[in-house]
Amino acid sequence: MKLAFFICLFMGILWRMDDYTEAKKLFDNKQYKASIDICTKELEKLQPKDSLFEKFLFLRASSYTELQDFQSGIKDYLVLVQVYPRQISYYVGLSYMYGQIGNYKDCISILEKTLTLEPENIYTFNNLSYYSSRDGNYNEALKYADDGLKFVTDSTWKGALLSNKGYGLIGLKKYKDALANINESINLNQDNSFAYYFRAIANINLKSFETVCGDLNKAKSLGAETMTKELIQQYCH
Repeated sequence: MKLAFFICLFMGILWRMDDYTEAKKLFDNKQYKASIDICTKELEKLQPKDSLFEKFLFLRASSYTELQDFQSGIKDYLVLVQVYPRQISYYVGLSYMYGQIGNYKDCISILEKTLTLEPENIYTFNNLSYYSSRDGNYNEALKYADDGLKFVTDSTWKGALLSNKGYGLIGLKKYKDALANINESINLNQDNSFAYYFRAIANINLKSFETVCGDLNKAKSLGAETMTKELIQQYCH
């Protein structure tokens, strides 16, 4: 009897692994709804303690992210951070979801939680700086950027933090100080779309338009199409 039980248990695990492989394949092929269907069906059979529960739930949350169904994704990530409270990436995913729906309070709260787990996480400081500015807390944005700069060693991350510091300074209407930080950011990392966008914003406010169109188009070429669309129509004739 015991042998039969363990054989059935083992076969069940294999079948679910096959289902996970299929769901992951669908995800990789951008068939997100089909992947969600498989994950949902399997999650109904699993308990959080089961080894595949985490895999299916994270895959479903990732599919919701790709579909921009952020409310559904938030529900899955809330379970992930509750069941696996030491996994930083799940807090990051949850904060991203909150940020995408404009719930910056909860976004920032979740990011602050990650600092209690990894107090020198540069990614967290960078995001805290950015989302603090989005929430209108510009002094907090400067604080988080400066805190991150104390720990940063990588030039790309230093550039990102300086860019977000510039964003905070724009919010405080300190446009020349913002430009100094943003220019240094671009010198360190020439592939950050936000830095070019922020530099354009600072120069628009300073009524210095010589490089505005070039910076907006550069930001667009690096992926910031939605963010720059209206300004390009206005300043690139």
